Amino acid sequence: LGPFDSIGFIERLLTDPSSGTDLPAAVIVEPTQMEGGVYPASREWLRRLRELTQRHGILLILDEIQAGCGRTGTFFGFEDAGIVPDIVTVSKSIGGYGLPLSLTLFRRELDVWEPGEHTGTFRGNQLAFVAATAACELWQHGSFQAGVARAAGRLGRFRAELTALDPALAVRGRGMVLGIDTAGAGGPERARSAQRYAFEHGLIVELCGRHDEVVKVMPPLTIDAGRLDRGLAVLHEGLRVR
Repeated sequence: LGPFDSIGFIERLLTDPSSGTDLPAAVIVEPTQMEGGVYPASREWLRRLRELTQRHGILLILDEIQAGCGRTGTFFGFEDAGIVPDIVTVSKSIGGYGLPLSLTLFRRELDVWEPGEHTGTFRGNQLAFVAATAACELWQHGSFQAGVARAAGRLGRFRAELTALDPALAVRGRGMVLGIDTAGAGGPERARSAQRYAFEHGLIVELCGRHDEVVKVMPPLTIDAGRLDRGLAVLHEGLRVR
C-alpha cells in the first residue's frame, strides 16, 4: 500500500454530499505530533491543509503547546511551511522556566471579546509574564539563534549515529526534538530499558507513542555543547541491545 492521502480524504468528506459529515468550524493539528510519537508534518502537507481550510471557510488551529517556542528550530513549527493559521495555542516553553502560562493567538478579525472579559480569579501569573518576556527576548539575539542551530545540527548527527548503532531504530524529528522509535527494534521494553539506564546515569528522558515505544529527546534550547554531548552519549549507550 502507498502512503495514505489524508488531505484527499478530508476533501472527499467535505465535498461528498453522502459522506454524512457536516462542515466543521475548525481543524486543529499539531505541526509536530509529540505525544503520539514525534511525527513532524511535512511542509507540503501543512500547505495543502491550509489551502483546503481556506477554500472551505474552516478555521485552522495549530497546537504549538509542546513543540512551539523554538523547539523545531523556528519559533513556531509551521513557519518553514510558509503558512499563516487562524489560531495558535502556546504554552509550556513560553513560560521561560517552567512557569504556568498559556496563550491563544488569533487573527484580529476573530476577536469578539470585550476589554477585560478574559479576566478571572486564577489568571495572571505576574512572574510567568516576566519569564515569558525574557524568553521571547532571547530570540532577538543572533548568538542564541546560532546556538539553537548548532545544537539542532548535533542532534542531526546523533540520528546518523543511532542508525549506525541499529538500522532498525526509526528516528524522527526536527530541530531540537527527536523521537527514537523502537517499535521494530525491541519495542517498549527496549525503550523502558534505555529510559532506566539514562535515569541511573543522571539523564531524564520521556517516553511517548501509543505503547511508550518512542524515546523522546528534548534538550533545553540553552544547553551547551558539552552537556549535550554527554547526554547523547548516555542515551546512545542506553539504547545498545543487552
